Amino acid sequence: SVALLIPVALWGLQLAPRYTSSFAPVKQFDGSLRTRARTYPGRFSNYGRPGKISSLRASVDESTTSESSQKEISYSAILGAIDKDHYDEATQLCSYLETEATSSTHERSERAKQLDSRRDTYHLPDTPVLSGDAVQALRLAAQSYFEMKRGNNNDVRGIERVDLGELLAPGEDPAWKRNLNDALTQNVYPSVRSGWPHHDALIDGQSTSTHSNQSDLHGSSSTDITSASVFAGGGHPGAKPAATTFERDAGLFVVHIDLGNEDKIDGHSVMGALFLESLVGNAIKKSMIVGPLSPGQMVVHRSMERTAAISVPSNIHLLERESVPHVDSLWRTHILKAAESSRHYSLRLVLTTTKIIRTEAADGTPIADFPEAPSEERSYRLRSYARFHDDRVRYLTLAGILDVNDYENQLWLGFDYIARMGNPDDNQFDLRQRLSDINKAIFHLEKAVMLCPTDARIHFQLATVIGAKIELEKQMVMDGNEQIEVAELEATGLNQVAKALECSAQLESAAVELGVNGIQDLTICLNALAQNHCRMGNFDKAAVFTFIDQWAECGSIRSALAVEDSRIQLRRMSRHEWITVDNEGKRQNVAVRTVGGMPLFDPEDIDFLRSAADERFALAAGIQTSRYTMQYEGNSEVHLDDLCAGDPFLKARMDMILQERVYPLVRAAFSEEAGSGGDEPPMGPLCVYDSIFVRYNGDTAKAAGRLGASQPLHQDGGIYSVNIALNAHQDDDDKGFTGGGTFLEALTVGNGDHVQRPIAPGHAIIHKTTQRHAGAPTTSGVRDILVIFLTARRPEMANNDEITWGIERAMRLQSIGKELQRDKLIPSLRLARQNDPTNSEVPYWLGVHLIQGDMNDPSDERWEEICEGVESLSMSTLLNPADARAHYHLGMALSARHKYAMRTKRAHLLPSAKEAAESLIKAFETAISLEGKCVQAGCENGINLAAAFLALGDFMGRLKNFDKAIYYLNQVEDTLGQAGDMDKTWAHAMLQEVNSMLDYCKDESAKKNEASLVIR
Repeated sequence: SVALLIPVALWGLQLAPRYTSSFAPVKQFDGSLRTRARTYPGRFSNYGRPGKISSLRASVDESTTSESSQKEISYSAILGAIDKDHYDEATQLCSYLETEATSSTHERSERAKQLDSRRDTYHLPDTPVLSGDAVQALRLAAQSYFEMKRGNNNDVRGIERVDLGELLAPGEDPAWKRNLNDALTQNVYPSVRSGWPHHDALIDGQSTSTHSNQSDLHGSSSTDITSASVFAGGGHPGAKPAATTFERDAGLFVVHIDLGNEDKIDGHSVMGALFLESLVGNAIKKSMIVGPLSPGQMVVHRSMERTAAISVPSNIHLLERESVPHVDSLWRTHILKAAESSRHYSLRLVLTTTKIIRTEAADGTPIADFPEAPSEERSYRLRSYARFHDDRVRYLTLAGILDVNDYENQLWLGFDYIARMGNPDDNQFDLRQRLSDINKAIFHLEKAVMLCPTDARIHFQLATVIGAKIELEKQMVMDGNEQIEVAELEATGLNQVAKALECSAQLESAAVELGVNGIQDLTICLNALAQNHCRMGNFDKAAVFTFIDQWAECGSIRSALAVEDSRIQLRRMSRHEWITVDNEGKRQNVAVRTVGGMPLFDPEDIDFLRSAADERFALAAGIQTSRYTMQYEGNSEVHLDDLCAGDPFLKARMDMILQERVYPLVRAAFSEEAGSGGDEPPMGPLCVYDSIFVRYNGDTAKAAGRLGASQPLHQDGGIYSVNIALNAHQDDDDKGFTGGGTFLEALTVGNGDHVQRPIAPGHAIIHKTTQRHAGAPTTSGVRDILVIFLTARRPEMANNDEITWGIERAMRLQSIGKELQRDKLIPSLRLARQNDPTNSEVPYWLGVHLIQGDMNDPSDERWEEICEGVESLSMSTLLNPADARAHYHLGMALSARHKYAMRTKRAHLLPSAKEAAESLIKAFETAISLEGKCVQAGCENGINLAAAFLALGDFMGRLKNFDKAIYYLNQVEDTLGQAGDMDKTWAHAMLQEVNSMLDYCKDESAKKNEASLVIR
């Protein structure tokens, strides 16, 4: 039936238009789903297979250089090249290992075909297949090879891999090789046959070959090894539990043989295990892994199964029963500890089958053909080949016909149609064609989910494309191309998105909990989930907070750097003092500064860190090495985790500094502040949310036309920010930098220096992340700093009132809110305000968006919104009296409320004219004063001061105070000139309005003066 289907299906495929697109989409089409920097299923491992599809590529190269280059290469030629490559690799790549003896099997019965869906996921013999001596000898051989390859960089490890053949000297026949060959013939091959007796490739029958009439020449099948590799992973600070990459293999079956280690942790052995993705859906968590495995024990599974070898403590299942159901669980903590304490080894064998081929026909004619490769192999290789060609859908569809059970064919077809959708902002794409591509992508992704419901990638991309469909159909309605009920359409679509994202998050959490995957994909998924629930209007705390708390928890485990350990005994601690400001007679703590002779970083630590950063910047050659977006000329950043990942010594030093200096100081300083009415530090252990090495090059920034190398005013993520100086200012060293430092906005309400720097290299300034600050311009030279953002892990007894979650929830809800439409944005910000009433940023944005509504709506609801906006901005100025933006927008809000009340006949609800004037004048004049200090420091907010003077003049004119109005209006032109905005179009329009108002005010002022003279 397949032989009949292929020509018909392929005739249609050749009609498909060619196009050029990215195979794995990097553009997310739904605003709620952020760009996902994840591992797509295009990373085909093919360990030890350098000759992959070489014949196929040669065939294509020949066809494209011939006269008929415009014609498609025939499918018969493609499959023939694949079959040749498969046969060559199966018979040549691992020829030093035993091949299965010829097996004579029967043709499949109808009953056997019905058993396809009941194939085992994996096969695990109870006893080891390799002897203890063979395991130790093979492990030592691999260890010696890796040490030789590392050379002088013996501390730099990560995951290492070597082809088994590399461990054999020419003509050598070591005992471990003989033991392995015995295991293959006595255990491995029989296990494959017994575990999957009804697999197509293990059943003899008529070939479905599409090339030359050779079906009667192919005899019994034989199992062969196409790849044999030894892997090693773990055994150093920051090591990941996974000793192999989390992906599928080529071939039909994979044999994983544990090679053990010689280490223990907390009295328990460190053992190997195998994570199988298909087991994640089971209710019993411990079934996600096969193991712990004894050295020499093997696991056999299908090659289409995504797996990863991991290190675990021998009491892993006991720990699992004692763990709370969170990503940051006791289970995960002990798995990570096991990975760091021991370097674990494993052997991976990739198996395939070949048909035994006769070398000549019955009439003595030589046979040049090769036996047909198994359908799984053909499908896999076609999919791999398709990655390099524009007409991918053609080859992917053929791959799907050849192997209808391989979900990755459907996944890749879904990806390809996502890529074909083009850029939604590009008008050259027809909306209906784009919708057609979206529907095809959904079709293939839903089919992939049916074939493999445990792959988190499929669910996430399905959510992405459903979100894209929602936005596209809304656009078509607005353009008049469709008549659809938008609200109902969006509600249905968002529910589908939520379901897919929840599946993805659940599956991704399992891989993260075991250390198989990093945290980034899960973070993106949970962010999207929280945002999607807000878009749906699910502001019930339980619904939204579930995902926001999980998202925050991901932030607490994203770094591999050490977590606070209260058991560590400290000899002494760095001294500190508070940087304070007087605000209307009240002293306010702003930041902590270390003082004395014990800095956080010693000189040798600084030198080591700066050298590591120098190497990374040199390798990057100008390419951005930071995940953050505030990048400007003269600024370079690299994440500390990235520097430590390949440098165990640096990792150990950073961990020591955090444990013995940073964490104790932060907890002590902010516990001290709590005694004066501040917030208590988190109950859970402090940890690193993120940490970046920042280099400000003032000379580069000035050459690019900037005032200096700087960062704008902002808040940080996490709870505390630790800013550590790594080199000296010119005041302390003639070769030092000029300018620079941390601009602390809160200090602008006082008369002191608003820019602060640590007292010397190695010392720090520490503040809460909600404290708005900026990097003041470094005007010359280079300024290096290390910024560590701290948050906290979940305490043993989780408490919903814990400060960690309140701060994290508010900041994340605020971030989500900015991406939402106004009807969902305002409830999101209100919920954020409930969770952290001390963060001035939340009421600021809430007030701004409440005012920015329809000013022509005379309803009571709109009036209440405007009044709430004024109150919210007033609260923001009380929480942060130094925020020029809040004062500016409060002034604008007061002016807008006055105009709206007069127009809608609500003047009686306004404060008295005197009170209103005083409030407005105070708001704008405070904003102007504070912004002046920010501008002077090179850290301006960018508020429009000219508009402030205009609003003041307009308001004074409405109150008939024409002299004051004239005074303020006369400031507008000077302010525009100072800001360099005189040549802007909007400035010209503003000046025209100012001149008109000045003429009116001058006339009215003159009339008023004349009237007063007459009275006299």
